[in-house]
Amino acid sequence: MAPTFHLSPGTFADIPAASNLYIQSFDKEPLLDYMFPGRHDDRAPFDTWILRRFRLRFWTKGYFLTMVFAGDEDDAEDWIDEDDAAEDKRELAQKPGRGRPVGFTWWHRPLESLSFQERWLTPYAWFRPVVSTILSLHSRLFPIRSIDAHRLGIYDRVFTAIEPGILNSPRRRAAWYLSSLGVDPAVQGHGIGAMLVRDGLRKADREGVATWLVGLHGLERYYSRFGFVEVGRANVGELKDWGGGSIMFRSE
Repeated sequence: MAPTFHLSPGTFADIPAASNLYIQSFDKEPLLDYMFPGRHDDRAPFDTWILRRFRLRFWTKGYFLTMVFAGDEDDAEDWIDEDDAAEDKRELAQKPGRGRPVGFTWWHRPLESLSFQERWLTPYAWFRPVVSTILSLHSRLFPIRSIDAHRLGIYDRVFTAIEPGILNSPRRRAAWYLSSLGVDPAVQGHGIGAMLVRDGLRKADREGVATWLVGLHGLERYYSRFGFVEVGRANVGELKDWGGGSIMFRSE
């Protein structure tokens, strides 16, 4: 029986699955090979870093996780699929037995695009500062072995230098950022990536905001299908040898 694929808002319990999907999806990414040169020989430092990063990201204001699960065809009527025209994906039920996680996205929304309620009047908003502080403290007290902080910071150093020239208008600064997109290699080619991208774009379009991303090598044509247009490159300076780095905006 062919599986069906279902979108669901991510929870903190989904973080290990999202981390594993990231590790699988980016197994051959050259930038990560530079940041973690020994990751194919000793996976533990890289795997731990991703898990900690995603846990902290979940409790960082403005980040939103969406998951895709593979389920049985018989359950399709209980879910919203890629072609569903539902106005709000928050309608998705968080029921037991959601299936096997096969994809995820992290979107980042600038603080000015968050409602007052999202910022201050939800349990998440109340607990966020406490949990994020605890997670940050844990990372300081128990640093990951074999991590080269200079290599790890290469992307942040480069982007900090070029960011003023990229986010150079109020609309761009208010744009939602597609931070991460990962799909299980075993099911790539089934439209799961497109399903996740379109879900985020529908939400952004309802809010009337632009979206942007920094693409990996060879993905410019893929993202252009969704209306993204290249406006610059991030593979400059220390990243000049990186094949990726296409900075793309949509509806700017």
